[in-house]
Amino acid sequence: MSISDFFKKNVSLHCYKENKFDIIIKQIKTTNYNELKGRNRCKGSKHGKSNTYEEKQMRIAIVDDNEEDRKYLTKEITEIFSEKTKENPQITQLSSGEEFVKVLSVSEPGEFFDIVFLDIYMKELTGIDTAKKLRQIDKVAKIIFITTSNEFASESYEVQAHDYLIKPFNKARMLKTMERIFEDEKNNKKILDLPDGQIIPIDSLLYTTFSGHYVTIYLIDGNKIQLRCTQKNFEACIQEHKELVQCFKGIVVNITKVDGLEEDRFKLINKEYVPISRRKYAEVKKSYTDYLIERLRQGEDI
Repeated sequence: MSISDFFKKNVSLHCYKENKFDIIIKQIKTTNYNELKGRNRCKGSKHGKSNTYEEKQMRIAIVDDNEEDRKYLTKEITEIFSEKTKENPQITQLSSGEEFVKVLSVSEPGEFFDIVFLDIYMKELTGIDTAKKLRQIDKVAKIIFITTSNEFASESYEVQAHDYLIKPFNKARMLKTMERIFEDEKNNKKILDLPDGQIIPIDSLLYTTFSGHYVTIYLIDGNKIQLRCTQKNFEACIQEHKELVQCFKGIVVNITKVDGLEEDRFKLINKEYVPISRRKYAEVKKSYTDYLIERLRQGEDI
């Protein structure tokens, strides 16, 4: 059952129609649906028996007008991946900010880069300017600036740079930078064990509905998984994941995928709406507020 069908069946027409209630909590400036679509893929079948999680090969761009530096970074990054993850990243070398922006402009959301190494001092389009153009369409990619000094620290903060490397490169410093990224990736891949034995990344889940002895899990890439189980059993398997909150009878929402809280519903990052019951409103609002506070503590903008 789609969220729209669920609304029509369970919520009054007044609640279902789009309204103009004042936003109670300032909307989170999260990544939009298209930016996230395709970064992690989870394929679903109707009854969930053949669902498998596909790990996407990490895409890395090295944007530097110095060919030797590009080659050195490519070599070191490849070695670090091989040693730490046993994976083989897809690395693209680009000689200018203009070339990078051109590649980005013709890329589909699922083809965006996961990590972008950006030289700050380039002839025409600087690394800072290139990063600003990147952030206009992709707020997820981790930006690592390459520079000869740290004088651009304030500008790097504006574009939410993940880190920076000082030339000449220090291998130990580069390893530390990559280990931070690996740790972030690990944290972003928390797994949900479903009652039928399937596993899916929490980060791929938008919301779930329950109807007719089936739980339907709606994923961020547009796919869905349907499994036969009781709502009670499903709630038992998600209880340790505080980001999964029951906001309405038969509906569980991933609050990390919420774009705003309104008087009686959540707006999700894919522009759908999830209802909040009056009985659960205070509890749900607290869960959402706690999530926002935690983001602030981690230094994120909301």
